[in-house]
Amino acid sequence: MRTLLIALACLLPGASFAAPPPAPFTADYAVFQDNKPLGTGRISLRRLPDGNWEMVTRSEATQGVAAVAGVRREETSVIRWTDGTPQSRSYDMRQKAAWNERRETLRVDPARRTATATYKNESRDLPWRADLLDRHAVTAALMAELAAGRRGEMAFAVADRRGVETQRYRTAANVRLQTALGTERAIRVERLRDDDSGRVTKIWFARERGWLPLRIKQYESDGSTLDLRITAVR
Repeated sequence: MRTLLIALACLLPGASFAAPPPAPFTADYAVFQDNKPLGTGRISLRRLPDGNWEMVTRSEATQGVAAVAGVRREETSVIRWTDGTPQSRSYDMRQKAAWNERRETLRVDPARRTATATYKNESRDLPWRADLLDRHAVTAALMAELAAGRRGEMAFAVADRRGVETQRYRTAANVRLQTALGTERAIRVERLRDDDSGRVTKIWFARERGWLPLRIKQYESDGSTLDLRITAVR
């Protein structure tokens, strides 16, 4: 259950060179833990009337103990593209398990050059920078990078409640991925980590569907895995 709550928030990466916003989409996913069905998820990206973009990820456990506990999670990022650079405006996460609820937020004000993270009613000021992204919004930014032709290594400034870190990713291979939609042409992207945690993150992005994520797989240091596999595009 803890794996579902935490890993869904950390599987995805932010942007390093000018690229227009990616194409809007809505996609459904099946969630597997150690190759066993665990739940369902949905990721959507849309343009708002004010010119900002909104990415929403919802996930719910439907199998096992996590389902009994009613594990649900929803994340919402509001992103602004300025001169081809994505910038987070806000991030909201709400998570429920049994009788416990948790909320985490990020508010970014470019006019005042401030960024504030809040967790358990405690706020923390973070270093501001023009390309600052929350950990959820970086998915859309990475899609934009791939759509603009970026390959190789990419670095992103990612904010969370602990601070701001640089996350690095690298395009690893062009593949033909077997999915519930059929065989899809994809690029596999892997996160580069400098620590010795043993964690590995792999993401497969669809070349012919606006670069939306087809599959996201997290390998933990203890050998366990969490795997999101696309089931439908709406």
